[in-house]
Amino acid sequence: MKIVLMSHFNLAEGLKSTLAYFNPYAAEQITAISAYVNDCDPKVEFEKVLAEVGEDELLLVFTDIMGGSVNQLTIPYLTRPNFYVFAGMNLGMLLQATCLLGDETPEDIKALANVGKEAVVCMNDYKFEAYDDEDE
Repeated sequence: MKIVLMSHFNLAEGLKSTLAYFNPYAAEQITAISAYVNDCDPKVEFEKVLAEVGEDELLLVFTDIMGGSVNQLTIPYLTRPNFYVFAGMNLGMLLQATCLLGDETPEDIKALANVGKEAVVCMNDYKFEAYDDEDE
């Protein structure tokens, strides 16, 4: 399994670094593409990754903004086997992705989107459970 993080500026690198903090082995399976930084052409970098990953290998691609330029680069490959693209990546879904073993069903993989959605909460409206000292 291979994970690609693609973003404008340095979000992808920052997320990769944070993931490596939580799971040091995650860095080995993650490629971060920070588009338009230091003359980085995201299309060229993405095509390098595609050339290194066989069609029988699971490839998960996470982009920063749905419809953004880096997200658009992935669209022509949506018919590729074992290829999944998620837009609007966040740390919660990426942590879950690094725990995948590579033998999950397509439904299991697509459920990463739900993990990402559930990770976004307006804490002002969050209902905390009430605990008293006897619950400890």
